[in-house]
Amino acid sequence: MPDTQPSSSPDPATFRSLMGHFPTGVCVVALDAPDGSVAAMTINSFVSVSLEPLLVCWSLHNSSGRFDLFSKAQRFSISVLAQGQHEKAITYASRADYAVRDGDFARSASGLPVIQGAIAHFECSAHAQHPAGDHTMLVGEVTGLSELPAEDDQALAFYKGIFSSAPKA
Repeated sequence: MPDTQPSSSPDPATFRSLMGHFPTGVCVVALDAPDGSVAAMTINSFVSVSLEPLLVCWSLHNSSGRFDLFSKAQRFSISVLAQGQHEKAITYASRADYAVRDGDFARSASGLPVIQGAIAHFECSAHAQHPAGDHTMLVGEVTGLSELPAEDDQALAFYKGIFSSAPKA
């Protein structure tokens, strides 16, 4: 049997590399900024938390240039990207350019901005925040759900730094 003993002093680079072995879904969180514009960012930290009440969570880096905007938001949406939407994932992952591209967003039933063509949308109201190292975990209470018809219902996945599609069930 191979030796699988943990290293005595794990370092951040090795940790990040090994976390890349865990495939994640790719989502875009969006909200209406106080100036009336749409603000959006790509995340891969989206998880369900509770069924009663319906809660989801995502993590925001504390040094993000949009930390105040997203951490103070009372409402936000989370769009689960489809396999062909890797360009949208890259666009909204940018730390230098916060511009939202024309045509990327539609409005949900309650008026929140959501990514067009995404395979699912979660409308949320702010529920809780939890400091966690260099990130803050933002918990949202789900106030609306939609599954939109997509040309291909496979989710976009991220694995070892590469975009791919999640396998169909």
